Amino acid sequence: MDSPSSRRRDGRTAAPLTALALALLALPACTASSTPDAAPTSASDDHGIPAGAAAEVASPARALIVADAEGEVVMLDLDSEERSVISPAASDVERIDADGRLVFVTHRDGDRVRVDVIDTARWTVPHGDHTHSFLGEPQLRGSVDGTGEVRVTAGAQRATVHFSSGEVVELPHDDLAEVLDDAPRVTIAADGPVVSFASHLLAATAEGTVAVFDADGAPVAGGAIPCAAAADADLTRVGVVFACTEGAVLFTREVGGTIAAEPLPLPAGAAAATDLSGRADRPDLAGVAGDQGAWLLDVRTRQWTLLSSDVPLLRAVAVGDDDSRTVALDAEGRVRVLAADGTVLVRTEPLLATSVADPALLAPVQLVVDAEHAYLSDPAAGAVHEIDHTDGIVTRTFADLDPRFLSQVG
Repeated sequence: MDSPSSRRRDGRTAAPLTALALALLALPACTASSTPDAAPTSASDDHGIPAGAAAEVASPARALIVADAEGEVVMLDLDSEERSVISPAASDVERIDADGRLVFVTHRDGDRVRVDVIDTARWTVPHGDHTHSFLGEPQLRGSVDGTGEVRVTAGAQRATVHFSSGEVVELPHDDLAEVLDDAPRVTIAADGPVVSFASHLLAATAEGTVAVFDADGAPVAGGAIPCAAAADADLTRVGVVFACTEGAVLFTREVGGTIAAEPLPLPAGAAAATDLSGRADRPDLAGVAGDQGAWLLDVRTRQWTLLSSDVPLLRAVAVGDDDSRTVALDAEGRVRVLAADGTVLVRTEPLLATSVADPALLAPVQLVVDAEHAYLSDPAAGAVHEIDHTDGIVTRTFADLDPRFLSQVG
């Protein structure tokens, strides 16, 4: 029987490719304690990073999380290509979220919602000049109940679940087994993303600011900074970035644990990037700049660069490497890899010509990038394409899917 994944390189069928190379920068005194097939290690590694029932592995155990229109959530291992259902289809599923490790499945019954928290047991922890990766068995950790609309935002090894009723629940990854059923809640006046950062909560407000709250939900005096219509927040290697009408706001942790905020304004009159995206723990973010191209934000230098495009761009994600590359989907359905000055380094054939031509199919299209590949959902074809973003070659296509949601864990 043919594999559900087809592999293309220069138009010919190629041998199966491993989706991810070994990426862990292991030092002699800090090595992975097992291979992916090994038994779980003790509760933490040599640096005290809790692993629970997972094993430390030599390289990130990457997987795609794909959800269909019926709410079924499938985990697709990028090494073995094995697929497993981690949450069954259900008529009351409203939305799916993920934060690089946890998957959140929201079920609605009127105004009441239940958010199921699924631990994929695949994650990587930055640790200075190297990382630690873990792999275990996925499991449902429990549920969080609330009312109103739900927004989930990733933080540093933790997530926040914010209900429009005002309740915010913090979920630290390493304490899920102990705290999920009785997770502490605070009520704050938020109107947008809420991020857990440096023992505080950063929240977009209806007043057009991002405000700082302490762990009990009390506002920190002088902690609000203007940020109109904040619709997106991303944790970078430098700090937390909120995308705003006027550009962005960066929050960093100072010596002593205090939080500093600084505006990162766009040039006057420039089209804002309402959605910024980049790889986890990297310093670059990118977003679509109206019909002009894409914005690349180097958070280290606090500098915006307009990557002009002769064809409107629909999605843009920063790779966050030394070359400051950006991967984008254009209005013709092609994937482009852009240099730091906007030069098109490579481009694919029109992979998503049908999907981008139909607004209903375009809406769920998602672009995810890791160190080697871009993953692009194609609702019209019922597939996810894996693209090598160094040469633009489609290395694999995972078929027989209905990708209404796409994310990566590991």
